Amino acid sequence: MAFSRRRFLQASGAGLAIAGFPAIIRSARADDVVKVAAMHDRTGSHGIYGKEMDDAAKFVTEEINAAGGVMGKKIELTAFDTGSNMQNYAQYAQRVATQDKVSVVFGGISSASRETVRPIFDRYKMLYFYSTFYEGGVCDKTVFVNAETPAQMIGPALEYSTGKYNAKKLYTIWADYNYGQICSKWLNGFAKQKGYEIVAAEFFPLDVSDFSSTITKIQQAKPDMVVSGLVGAAHIGFYRQWPAAGMLGKIPLHSTVFGPWEKAALKAEEIEGLVTSFHYFQTVDSPANKAFIEKWHAKFGADYAELGTLAVCTYNSFYLWKAAVEKAGSFEREKVIEALESPVSFDGPGGKVTVHTGSHHSNMAINITEVTGGQFKIIKTVDNVEPSDTSSVCDLIKNPNQATQYIPEG
Repeated sequence: MAFSRRRFLQASGAGLAIAGFPAIIRSARADDVVKVAAMHDRTGSHGIYGKEMDDAAKFVTEEINAAGGVMGKKIELTAFDTGSNMQNYAQYAQRVATQDKVSVVFGGISSASRETVRPIFDRYKMLYFYSTFYEGGVCDKTVFVNAETPAQMIGPALEYSTGKYNAKKLYTIWADYNYGQICSKWLNGFAKQKGYEIVAAEFFPLDVSDFSSTITKIQQAKPDMVVSGLVGAAHIGFYRQWPAAGMLGKIPLHSTVFGPWEKAALKAEEIEGLVTSFHYFQTVDSPANKAFIEKWHAKFGADYAELGTLAVCTYNSFYLWKAAVEKAGSFEREKVIEALESPVSFDGPGGKVTVHTGSHHSNMAINITEVTGGQFKIIKTVDNVEPSDTSSVCDLIKNPNQATQYIPEG
C-alpha cells in the first residue's frame, strides 16, 4: 500500500503536536489482567515511524487477548503518545514504574528516547523492550533489544552489494547524531575486516536538505559505491538530487537505513537499484506474512501505509515476552528475564527471531532487498544473523551487573 508524499510530509511536520491522554485497552476484571505499557512517538518529529509501532502494540494486544491472553490473563495495555518529546518520555516512564506498576514496557524510537527511559527503568527494575533498529552496544540486564543492530543491517547486505559491484572504495554519508556517528564506527571496523577502503565519511545535521556539494565531492572521489546512513524528512533531498545530477546507475547506492517511510516520499525512478536490508519488508513472501498482512488490513484498512520492520519488531517483542512469561510460569521480572535468556524464539512475519542470551538482543532473519519498480524486491534472506557488534562486547550472563552502552573506538 503506498504511503502518499502528502501524508509523509504531514506526519514528519507534526513536531508541535501535543501528546494526549494515553489509550488504554481494557477487556477484563482487574484480577484477570496483566498491565503492560507502550510508549511511542505517534505524533511529533518521529511520527512517521511511531504510528505503525503504536498500532502494532494495540494490534498484537488484541490478537493475544483474542487467543486467551498470557497465562490466562488478558493484557491491559496503556499506550502513550510521547509526541517525540523527551520530557514526556521521562514523565511516562516514571509513571508506569511507580504508579501503574506494569509488568513490562515496550517502546522508544530514537536513541535519545531510549537513553531517557533506560536509567529510570533500571532504577525501578522494570523490564523494558526496545524494538527499533539502532547503533548497537546497549548492554543492560533489564533491557531487551529486539531490532536490528549494525552487524545485522549493514553486514549481510553490504557484503551482497559490494560483491555484486566488486566495490572496494566506499564513500559514506551519515546523519549527524548517535545513530550515524556510532554506525560509522561499526562500518569502519567492518570495512577493515573485509579489506574495503573508506574514502570519505561525511556527517549531516538532520535539517540539511541540500546535498549538491556532497554529490560533487562524490563525483570527484569516484568511489565504487556510496553507503548512505541518512535519516528523516530533510535528508530525503539526497535521494532526489542524486538522480537529478545524473548519478543514478553510475555509482551504486547502498543504504543502511532506508525503509518504506522514506520510499513513500520518493518517485520509483529516483531510487531504482538502491540496496537496503531489514528484518522485515511487506514484500516477504511467506504464509506467515500473508496471514499477518491480511489481519492487519482487516483491522486498519486496505489503504494503510506500507509496513516496515518497526511494526513487526514491535509485534515480535510482545510474543517473545509472552513466550518467556509462559515458560517461566510467572510475570515476576527476574523469572521472565531468566526465561528470555534460556532463550525463547518466535516465528513472525519477517522470519524467526531468537533472544541472544548474553547480549539481550536478538538473532534474526535479515532480508536483503533491491528497489525494483518502486518495490522492495527481496534478493536474499540470511537466517539467524547474530548482533555480533554488541554480543562481542556484552555478556550479561558472565557479568549481569551492567547498564551501559558500548561504543566502538574506530
